Amino acid sequence: MNIKLIAILLSLPIFIFAQENDSEEEVPIPIEEQRNNKIKALLDVVKENKSIYVQKDQVRVKNFIDLVDERESMLAKAKQDLANEKLRNERLEARFEANEKQLAELEESLQIKIGVLGELFGVTRQFAGELLASTEKAVTFSEYPDRGGVLRDIGETQVHSLDQLQNLWISYLDEIVSSGEVKTIDANIIDKNGESITGEIVRYGHFTTTYQNKFLTPVPELNGFELLQRQPEREILKNIRRHQRSDDYRITSIDPTRGFLLSLYLDKPGWIDRIAQGKSIGFIIILIGISGFVFSIYKIYQLREQEQDIIADDARVKIEMENSIKNTTSYESKENILDEFIINYTGKLEWGANWVKFFAAVAPLLGLLGTVIGMIETFQAITLFGTGDPKQMAGGISQALVTTMLGLIVAAPLLGLYTYISQKVSNLSQVLEEKASYLLAQD
Repeated sequence: MNIKLIAILLSLPIFIFAQENDSEEEVPIPIEEQRNNKIKALLDVVKENKSIYVQKDQVRVKNFIDLVDERESMLAKAKQDLANEKLRNERLEARFEANEKQLAELEESLQIKIGVLGELFGVTRQFAGELLASTEKAVTFSEYPDRGGVLRDIGETQVHSLDQLQNLWISYLDEIVSSGEVKTIDANIIDKNGESITGEIVRYGHFTTTYQNKFLTPVPELNGFELLQRQPEREILKNIRRHQRSDDYRITSIDPTRGFLLSLYLDKPGWIDRIAQGKSIGFIIILIGISGFVFSIYKIYQLREQEQDIIADDARVKIEMENSIKNTTSYESKENILDEFIINYTGKLEWGANWVKFFAAVAPLLGLLGTVIGMIETFQAITLFGTGDPKQMAGGISQALVTTMLGLIVAAPLLGLYTYISQKVSNLSQVLEEKASYLLAQD
């Protein structure tokens, strides 16, 4: 704005000069007077602007002074608060020291009053902790839901009351009594699908629980019992069934380790798992075994049909033998024809028997191959990981033993079938020779 005013003032002489040129009748103003007028006008403008700036500066100074006063007030207040907090801290420290001293005095007085009972209370807390650890995972947890709180309170208390000591004694008596009970109770049962049902279970002391002749495992977190994913052998389950159906004393099966032995059944491999341990060699042996059994059954069925053709009174083979020598009069010719017939038919009887023998021989050889491969893997594991971890060697050893077992399982019955087939072929061949001799004797 000031620049614009100055520019206007400077342009005034040009404008005045132009007016003077346009009006010849006007009286010219002296140059000195014009200069003084310009200076005077400029001075007026400067004075006006100065007064404006002075007013603005006064407002700024006033605002700054007000702000400084406000900050000084806040600083004074903060210093006062700090002083108050220091005084409060000193009072609290003094009170803390007094409380510490009083606490030490009370503890000393307590130890004096306790005397020899201090050792007794320590043993009580120890026993309460041990009983709590065993009962929380015991099969009786659902029958004594308040026992955990009582034992936990005893373990956390330094000086025990008479009621607490009696409760610990009663808890131990309950534990002793329940350990010798065979009892039927209602409980929550979690099936394999994760659904919870209510049913009657049988508890054998602290060791085992069963439901519908199947073993259970306690799950205190879910306030119930869970069926084992894999049950023990059938004979063990039969013992449970016989015991529950009888009112008399019966031999039954329990887990004295409170579930540890039963939990091992979860890791025990089944037949499918054992076969899988044999890997590709095991599956090949099984395939050979199935092929050998199917072919053996087919061969036995074929031999039985051929046996009917040979032994029956109106046997087809007898008719064919008679027809072959019908037009022959020479004894030697008949004998040669019958021998050739027997040889050809015996070949039909013996067809396929060698395949059964082949399957029976190949199976143990493949088992031996699997054994060698498994031992190689075992030695590789020993080379890489050493002998510190037996699990690293278990895979190779399992493959070695499983393949050997599969080879023997397949070979033994196939060898028996081959023996039966061979004996059957030999018997039928002998019958053919007898019939041929009979035909020659008739002539």
